[in-house]
Amino acid sequence: MEAYEYAASWGSFMRSGDPGACMYGFDSDCRPQSEEHRQDVINHMNRCRLMVTERPEDFDADELEKLEAFVEFITKRNIEGQTDGSFIIEISVCGSVTCCTEDGNDLEAETLSDMKDCNRSGDAEPACQYILDNYKPEFRIVRRVSDVYQNVVASKEEKLQVCRELYGGCDTNFSEEDNANLYLVWAAASNLEAMQEAK
Repeated sequence: MEAYEYAASWGSFMRSGDPGACMYGFDSDCRPQSEEHRQDVINHMNRCRLMVTERPEDFDADELEKLEAFVEFITKRNIEGQTDGSFIIEISVCGSVTCCTEDGNDLEAETLSDMKDCNRSGDAEPACQYILDNYKPEFRIVRRVSDVYQNVVASKEEKLQVCRELYGGCDTNFSEEDNANLYLVWAAASNLEAMQEAK
């Protein structure tokens, strides 16, 4: 709903052919209608970013942050009608990493089995990379936005920060987002296994 409302705020649809018209092509779940629609939205948001940077006095202080979060969200959002089993990995700066379906339920069936594979081998990287490549989980975090705490797409720096909190004693240098994503999938799988054993 937050993404849907933000998209509409940048619509500025005045006539047929207006670049902002693409921002009205979402249902409330804010899924792109097609890859072409996704690219139109990203292109429009890049133009909007220029407006904000050129006239910062006309916008809220956190407008760039919200705009960039929306672009990251829409870049990863599944196309309308797709059901590829994508799920959410929820991170926290205190170091917790959990996972759930997009509607907040526990993982089941093949998704659950594939996540468990991340803890079954001495080398977890292939299984974790399989999760990233095939499920494209959405990394989310609760962040303060305009004096309100909201559940939003996690930034690269937030993901790196959580990894440093979790694995501070290891030799890995967390500066690359792709590497952080692997470790966060592994952490989510480990937490999932621990939660199931506790039941």
